[in-house]
Amino acid sequence: MKMVRFSVLVCAVALLGACDDEMMMTGDDAGAGDAGTGSDLPPLEAYRETPTSFEPTAADFSCLGARTRPEPGATIDVNFQLRDFQDGFEVPSAMGWIFADNVITDDCGANCQEFTTNMEGNASVQLPASGWYAYRIFPFEGPTRGTTVFGVFQYNEPAPAMAGGSVEGNSVSGTTINLIPALLGITREEGRAIVAGRITDCVDDHNIANAEVRIYDPDGNYIEPGTRQNDPNYHYFMGVVMGNVPDQTREASSADGLYVVPQVPYFEDRPYRVEAWANHDGTYQRISCESARIFQDSVTILNLGPLRADADPACM
Repeated sequence: MKMVRFSVLVCAVALLGACDDEMMMTGDDAGAGDAGTGSDLPPLEAYRETPTSFEPTAADFSCLGARTRPEPGATIDVNFQLRDFQDGFEVPSAMGWIFADNVITDDCGANCQEFTTNMEGNASVQLPASGWYAYRIFPFEGPTRGTTVFGVFQYNEPAPAMAGGSVEGNSVSGTTINLIPALLGITREEGRAIVAGRITDCVDDHNIANAEVRIYDPDGNYIEPGTRQNDPNYHYFMGVVMGNVPDQTREASSADGLYVVPQVPYFEDRPYRVEAWANHDGTYQRISCESARIFQDSVTILNLGPLRADADPACM
């Protein structure tokens, strides 16, 4: 689903800007603490992407509250392929860290491998079979905007079950960083964060429509959306396969399941909490929760599957 992922990063980078600390509220003050608070969302729906459209399918939440992270197997050799969102081209000479334990840290320790992509944009890494991993792509200044790389972090990525498989990493160029804000007439200021991803059910390629996203800072304060151009805000997409962009009127996810939250205020390295809420089985309830560090001046990609039994304590 290359085009879907491209839309997340392009528009996330485009909307990165400044925010004000006064936009912060506690979860209780924001009315975001309990299920059944009166949301008028229609029932959630599931869609599967085809080459030309998103087709409705039966939503599967049989794993809700019981799902656990995949059990990692033996270490296997994997081909990591770094590709640019805008054109899908290989990204050579990029440095990254890949974390076999799915925990992004400030240094590359025992569970981390440092790599540099070759001229085909690939690197050989080792990962636990079928387990989740995370990675970091470091920014660097190339001779042109098209060869300049923006920082990207991503969690909860599944490794192949067998040796010899490939996984794809995401890169975004300086061309995107500079072009899109110029077209929209906004500025990109340093020090803020972007969180983006996709909402799914128990089947990985089922996108969930009619879900809302909420982000809480490390102290549990709900990041309240604002009305000004430089306030944090929650954006969802149009739900089309080609040319997918944020729909400024949508207040919940569409058939693509995509969300992006630009201008997230950054305080410290402790994990933030990201939730998805929806009208499920006639009740407005939390259907997903993940907790992870986010990063300044970068895109943090965090996909939201159904609630896990082994989630971080912040999600319990």
